[in-house]
Amino acid sequence: MLQKELISESDSATRVFRNFFDEHLIDNVVFQTNLYAVQNEKRFEPLQSSELYAFLGLTVLFGYHKLPALRDYWSTDPDLAVPIVPETMTRDRYFGILSNLHLADNKTMPTDNKDKLYKVRPLINMLNAKYLSLRSPSRWQSIDESMVLFKGRSSIKQYNPMKSIKRGYKLWCRSDMDGYIYEFDVYQGKSADFGQKELGLGGNVIWNLTQKLNGQNYIVAFDNFFTSPDLLDDMKSRSILACKTVRPNRKGLPTLAPNKSLTRGQFDFRTTAQGLLYVKWKDSKAVHFLSNFHGTEQTVLSRTQKDGSKLEVTAPMVVADYNKEMGGMNKADMLRSIYDLDRKSRKWWHRLFFAMFEITLVNAYVTFCDLNGKIPYKELKRKVAIGLLTLGKDPHLSRRKRGRPRSTGLELRESIPKRRKSAFSVPNDIRLQNVGAHWPEFVERRARCELCSSRQIESRPHSRCTICKVFMCCNEKRIASLITT
Repeated sequence: MLQKELISESDSATRVFRNFFDEHLIDNVVFQTNLYAVQNEKRFEPLQSSELYAFLGLTVLFGYHKLPALRDYWSTDPDLAVPIVPETMTRDRYFGILSNLHLADNKTMPTDNKDKLYKVRPLINMLNAKYLSLRSPSRWQSIDESMVLFKGRSSIKQYNPMKSIKRGYKLWCRSDMDGYIYEFDVYQGKSADFGQKELGLGGNVIWNLTQKLNGQNYIVAFDNFFTSPDLLDDMKSRSILACKTVRPNRKGLPTLAPNKSLTRGQFDFRTTAQGLLYVKWKDSKAVHFLSNFHGTEQTVLSRTQKDGSKLEVTAPMVVADYNKEMGGMNKADMLRSIYDLDRKSRKWWHRLFFAMFEITLVNAYVTFCDLNGKIPYKELKRKVAIGLLTLGKDPHLSRRKRGRPRSTGLELRESIPKRRKSAFSVPNDIRLQNVGAHWPEFVERRARCELCSSRQIESRPHSRCTICKVFMCCNEKRIASLITT
């Protein structure tokens, strides 16, 4: 599944995330943000990559550590204070970065621009390329919509009373059953240009999101919003297998047995003019399916009754395959919503930026679990937050935080479980990130050197790391002896 040459099992959670949000992407955001501030003659100290890492780390932290208002994170009140936040960045600096954050140059926007997503298009393209390159596609995939909450003014905002998020931006996504999103796009309205206009709105969404799958016999499932016989015939010509639910009033579908003539577990089928299998199956009510590769094979499904008992129901194989492989986008939405950063903004595209950031975190979570086994999503976000905050500690920045006492620096290590003797007490997300910021400091008390202790050598130095707060030997003879052993 994974592209092993790009991601290895030794990578920490932060390194896995940074494979998606890589240095090229970070440098582009830093450049565009500084350019925007200069073009608008704003009093803004130029943004550095380390500060953007800290900004993103705080954004992750704000998702799982909820407070009533964003400014409360910098409060000095004991019931609101989160010491690691003011220690990382001042409040004014955080809001300054948020105000000037930019992804594309406004001055180069074409006068006849038709892309309503111009401001976020560079990020969409870069992330889609990363998602596709860092994970080999699963044989079974699904395409579905996802909503991003937004109640402000925007020409691309959608309203759907049947969804849990009724107002917001609509995303078309291609994902697998693990919740990994390979490709996505934002719906801009019916006026947007499509590749194959004869397929209609739903058909063109599928056509655009499956171009990378041509000729490889991948299997794609989607619901009745997208389905038409012409679409499945087009996918079959491109060697893409597909199955989906379909509305019985679609053009080109043959007539099947009436609902009243079927009992639960029975089905009727026909073959369309294009050679597609069209099935009506009776469960509690009639459901219609269309497939360009299934036959009439049957299987048995288990249904739960109102009293909790189980009922075995006969069904065509297309029903079982569709039910098994269609829930990938639901899982991705579930993960994204658990610790999502629900923040209002005056800029319409900020919601999309943070939604794409959350999608990247979900993809990083799926990738990390593939490498290291399943962990709670909260733990992944904590690891990434700590790692990004550590990257944000730039040793070359001498600017002091005003109006706040310095933290002891132990916040990064709070709630870290006790280590085994063979392991280090500090997570790799702290220990291996931003190596240039880890410098020795000398204190009055002494404690065991962690490296010497792991090798069963007795040593109690006065020196410790400024970031990790772990005592380490810092003298020439001791270091030389450790290297030789």
